[in-house]
Amino acid sequence: MNRNWKWAIVFTFSVCITTHSLRSQESAFDNSGRQLPGTQSLEMQGDIASQMVDGIDRFLLRKIEETVQSRIDHWPKRSNLGADNSNYVKQTDPIRDELKQRIGLIDKRVDRTEFLIQSRPGSPTEVAESDFCKVHWVRWNVFEGVDAEGLLLTPKNSPPRFTGLLIPDAGSFPEDYCIWNDGVKESALSLVSQGGMIVIPSVISRHQEARNGRAKLTDQEFLYRSAFELGRHILGYQVQETLAAVDILKRDFPKLPTVVLGWGEGGWIALHAAAVDTRIDAACISGHFGPRERTWNEPIHRNVHGLLNNFGDAQLAALIAPRFLVVDPIPGPSVELTSEGGAPGSLQGPTVESAKSEVDKAKALLASWKWEDRVQLAEVDDQVKNDIGRPAIRALLKSIQVDMTDSKTPYLISRLSGFDDRTVRRLRTLSKWDRWNQRLLEKVASERVTYWNKLDTSSLEKFQSSVELYRRDFREELIGAWNEKPLPFHARSRKIYDKPTWEGYEVVLDLFPDVFAYGILLVPRDVRFTDPQPASKRPCVVFQHGLEGRPQDVIEGDNPAYHDVAAKLVEQGYIVFAPQNCYLFKDRFRTLQRKSNLLGRTLFSTMVGQHQQIVDWLGTLPAVDSKRIGFYGLSYGGKSAMRIPALVDGYSLSICSADFNDWIWKNASTNNNYSYVWTGEYEIFEFGLGPKFNYAEMATLIAPRPFMVERGHLDGVAPDDRVGSEFAKVRNFYTTKLKMPERTEIEWFFGPHTVHGKGTFEFLKKHLGPIRN
Repeated sequence: MNRNWKWAIVFTFSVCITTHSLRSQESAFDNSGRQLPGTQSLEMQGDIASQMVDGIDRFLLRKIEETVQSRIDHWPKRSNLGADNSNYVKQTDPIRDELKQRIGLIDKRVDRTEFLIQSRPGSPTEVAESDFCKVHWVRWNVFEGVDAEGLLLTPKNSPPRFTGLLIPDAGSFPEDYCIWNDGVKESALSLVSQGGMIVIPSVISRHQEARNGRAKLTDQEFLYRSAFELGRHILGYQVQETLAAVDILKRDFPKLPTVVLGWGEGGWIALHAAAVDTRIDAACISGHFGPRERTWNEPIHRNVHGLLNNFGDAQLAALIAPRFLVVDPIPGPSVELTSEGGAPGSLQGPTVESAKSEVDKAKALLASWKWEDRVQLAEVDDQVKNDIGRPAIRALLKSIQVDMTDSKTPYLISRLSGFDDRTVRRLRTLSKWDRWNQRLLEKVASERVTYWNKLDTSSLEKFQSSVELYRRDFREELIGAWNEKPLPFHARSRKIYDKPTWEGYEVVLDLFPDVFAYGILLVPRDVRFTDPQPASKRPCVVFQHGLEGRPQDVIEGDNPAYHDVAAKLVEQGYIVFAPQNCYLFKDRFRTLQRKSNLLGRTLFSTMVGQHQQIVDWLGTLPAVDSKRIGFYGLSYGGKSAMRIPALVDGYSLSICSADFNDWIWKNASTNNNYSYVWTGEYEIFEFGLGPKFNYAEMATLIAPRPFMVERGHLDGVAPDDRVGSEFAKVRNFYTTKLKMPERTEIEWFFGPHTVHGKGTFEFLKKHLGPIRN
């Protein structure tokens, strides 16, 4: 027989044997061959990940819409018509206190401050003067080392009849409101001509530029990012400046009424200042008041965590009652911000109709108290733009018993001059609040120590009991939890991989209406899912991809970040699940974070729910050992490794790859190039995390389960010293507090932002136990 024919026969025989063997293995695993036993056929077409993001979006929009009625239902009502209306303020004080927390109004102002007149050597102290008023440039202290500044307008020929603050829009400066030019920008002069002592503070600008040569941000977003992580907010900062001025006015003129007015951004600030401080006797909001259900589409510095649960503009108006609020329904500033590293955002309106709709809601909240007249909608002044209309000012002054004359405001005799260039002042405002944020960044480290002083590690039992208080706070307040009962799994699957030693199935699981979990399950061929009581249950590894990733990226294609890690794990005999997380499609998913934030939730609120559903479903599979399901994630998946296993019952260990570092420093510092302050990930910031949880504290929530860090020396996430110092806290906790040093490790390797797959594989083997019993 020809030698080539002999080899052909041998080859054909071998192929037949191999094919028979593979078919036998396929049959042993799944008789149908196209879906997992116990699941329905997955019939979804198109991009399932995109459909998942769309479904979460619909869910969030529905939840936002539901808050409109829930805010009304939960508002205090006067149950006894004979009751004293003074009880209203007492009943709403807890709501007022919550609002202060939401806007970061938590730092104590200086005990005593003054208006300090600023002038240049050889120049008059006034920057302008007329026959009825003087104008000074002044500063006043807010916090130690933080001054506010602006214009002080005082009546010249008689004592003031009232005091007040006029807060500008973020696109203008205080002097813009002292211009008399055919009725444009006359509001400050109108007020002082009626006997008012008026302060016009500088506000944080919406000037936009590239920061550190990277993301293009407004001054507002630049300051918002650090403050938000530290539990503060630029809204709270500007309210603090306002209230520091009120401190002076109320101390020096205790018998005079005090009012606040604001246009555009200034209206936003003035509304909140009047809502939180009952010393303010009346307020006028111009070019701002209206529905807030689309705040997620506004510039991101308007993002107030948990705002819509209890506060729309109607509720803020109701907090001002029984004091007076005048709403001036003229258009506010028109702003369009494109995404150039910063968050896209839009400001439009309000329209007269939308302002009236929200005023009507406020009146309805106050109806049982007979205070509907305390919220007034002013007539529209068609002659005014970018300022507060005269009908609104007239109504405001009438509410404090000041009758406004109709005489035209006189011109200023001297031109406004004698203060610094606008750019210099803008940068000064930016710098002072940035320095304050950096001081807080140092302060919150000690606040975390104080926060954690109730943790009891005297025994493992006491630790596990006492840590639940912190886990609950992390779940409810920092991450946010959905109070929804999960739907039945309704598991659907279809085969998409058919390899010699393993198979892969797309799997979809229902979670909430419109919300589902999706991923790919990899199964060794020698696993029998058809056996209801398998002789050997296997450990399972859930591997989570990073930003803009897909489950397929961790399975095939040798992606430089993953190196087919999921395929390598299944080849070792593990059952592997690669979930699709929702952080992809750029602005589409980042908008989910903004919508979630308004409800007091985050992206992880939904992802924690998805992972709990995944783990619960995996635990029902006959071949999976439900007590040996480990989590392993890289980059954004590493962020997930810090948060999800801390809250999901069922994960027996966690591995954080290419992400672990001093997380609060990375989010809030403006003194290093590693910070997220400079980047396009505008959704990354988590409100109030800094004073309570850094990565070491999140690892404490994972404990006593095993926890590991995988770290490449060349990874640009953070420098080695920051990673090492934060992990040292983890090592110390496991070693000295839990007496379990063997349960935590860090592997350093020479490499970039990538899976190394050496020490972590050994860690899985050590703590998940043998693959086969």
